[in-house]
Amino acid sequence: MSPVQPDTMQTRTSTPATPPSGLAAAFAWIGAGFLAVAAWCWIRWAASAHFHSVDPGPDPLPQWQHWVLLLLQVGGLLAALYCLWHYTLRPYLRTGTFTTEGLLCLALPTVWFQDLMFAYSQTWMAYNAHLWNMGSWAAEIPGWMAQHPENMIEPVVTFYGYIFWMFACMLLISAFMRSLRRRLPAISNAALLWYAFLFTLALDMVVEEGAIRIGWYAIPGGWRAVSLFAGTPYQLPLPEFLFGAVQTLSFACVLHFRGEDGRSFVEQGARNAPVRYLALAGALHLFFFLSFSMPSLWSGLHSDRWVEGMPSYFTAMCPEYRTRPESCGGPGIPAYRPPDVWLQQHGSDDSR
Repeated sequence: MSPVQPDTMQTRTSTPATPPSGLAAAFAWIGAGFLAVAAWCWIRWAASAHFHSVDPGPDPLPQWQHWVLLLLQVGGLLAALYCLWHYTLRPYLRTGTFTTEGLLCLALPTVWFQDLMFAYSQTWMAYNAHLWNMGSWAAEIPGWMAQHPENMIEPVVTFYGYIFWMFACMLLISAFMRSLRRRLPAISNAALLWYAFLFTLALDMVVEEGAIRIGWYAIPGGWRAVSLFAGTPYQLPLPEFLFGAVQTLSFACVLHFRGEDGRSFVEQGARNAPVRYLALAGALHLFFFLSFSMPSLWSGLHSDRWVEGMPSYFTAMCPEYRTRPESCGGPGIPAYRPPDVWLQQHGSDDSR
């Protein structure tokens, strides 16, 4: 497989009615499995009593942050719609064929299902409750361990953020790899990926810290010993952007490395658009699961005590923060317990 230019001008071709083969078949089955679980959880969530916005609490949002987050949500939605038009709909109307970029724009938002896996074992990261949200499907995920899944927040902007944010990063990383390949034609794929990883690491650190600074989310329970700005509401743990860089680079590789037909290496063997879509979705979900969801489980089990001074709109997932912040996570806090047993023994916020 080798990187080629984006397949934005693929033309209509006849599609044999034969089963997919090779990588496409494997990834398509993986994609179908992940999407089936996601649909099951989302349907149950939409029909549950938890399908409502989470109360941000009494602390007001700074005025500048209100406008920045409003711009993020509205501007991000417009940017995502433009990507869908430019990469998905317009090429299809012109050629009758979906491009790899176009199918990726449709598959990326489904990864939102796994986004909250950072809190599967313990809550160490939190979204801003002032963002548009309808709670989350945490209570519907089998085996969920963290406290208060009914208060878990997944803002809607993160759903389409996988288009205007993640897809933009993928395009940028792919452009970096193409530029490096042009300058160093003899460079091996291993060396190319190493330099791309360093580039992605720097990119992810800037993007993650920027998102924290504007109040999109916070990581109050991150491991302080290996964090930038440790002990402050703006802390960024090294594992967070390390895992994030691996995940983002893996997504960029799905976009960058193509076969002779101009399609992603994970689509090889697919003979129609639905299978191509499932294969791309399967690759994204599998790579996200291995590079972010599973490491986040480890991060949750090794979370630190929450930093002081977190506003109420970041503490909905741990109402006890107002009276007993040590109960939100960290050393000595059980990773799993029946509802309220530990809190009944050690004290809780009776007003929750």
